[in-house]
Amino acid sequence: MSALAEELEREASAFAGRVGYAVSHLSTGTTVSRCGNEFFPTASAVKLPLLTAFHAFVDEGGADWDDIAHIDEGELAAGSGILQHLDLPRDISLRDAAWLMICLSDNTATNILLRALTVDGANRVIDRVIGDGIRVDKLAGYESGAPVRSMGRATPEALGRYLGDLAEDRLPGAAVTRAVAAEQIYRGTIPRYLPWNPYAPDRLRIANKTGSLPGICTDVAVLTAGGDTVTMAFMTEAHEAGDGVTDEGQECIARMARLVYDAWLGRAS
Repeated sequence: MSALAEELEREASAFAGRVGYAVSHLSTGTTVSRCGNEFFPTASAVKLPLLTAFHAFVDEGGADWDDIAHIDEGELAAGSGILQHLDLPRDISLRDAAWLMICLSDNTATNILLRALTVDGANRVIDRVIGDGIRVDKLAGYESGAPVRSMGRATPEALGRYLGDLAEDRLPGAAVTRAVAAEQIYRGTIPRYLPWNPYAPDRLRIANKTGSLPGICTDVAVLTAGGDTVTMAFMTEAHEAGDGVTDEGQECIARMARLVYDAWLGRAS
């Protein structure tokens, strides 16, 4: 076992819940994984492969990014996002909905795309374009009084393969998807302990998508520095829920991300 694999296993073994991950250094082909073929809930992290599926849907003529969706009170989804706090009714383009889905993890915007594609349709496209091991199970959004359910599930290795294909432009809309993910506001998990400065000229670049529910935390990312590219898919569940600062899952993922960064990217950035 490599030094990095030992450090990651030590961190994961000390965690109160369940941990899975798949991390890869694309330049060397080195991969380290844990529970790689076991399913974990993704929470909102599944929105990133959903965006890839929607790119394929548009490319095949199923929709146009300039198509307009009408939103009124009946379409609002609770949980993360900004649309539920704005004046309604309003119209937005599918392109704007995609940006809101990733950058603000907006559940209402996500459902605009999912209703166009359908949950079953999303899974068919994901299977065909991305591969197996990633599933969308339901529309996004928190339902008051209902059991908390993740909108998707995946295995760490399936997410890792997806990120590698995304990083190497083997998927529909890959460059646009990475660019959108690089603009998202949630930086408290993988990026938390990394020397990330968006204004540095030769900076570490991070394109990531988080997912978080009580007792569930996932973050997936493509990181580049000095010509090297690393992908990270970290998944946790069954731990004590906390806020964005104290949540055990977010803290565990942030520490493991720093271990990977130090081993593979520290000198490059």
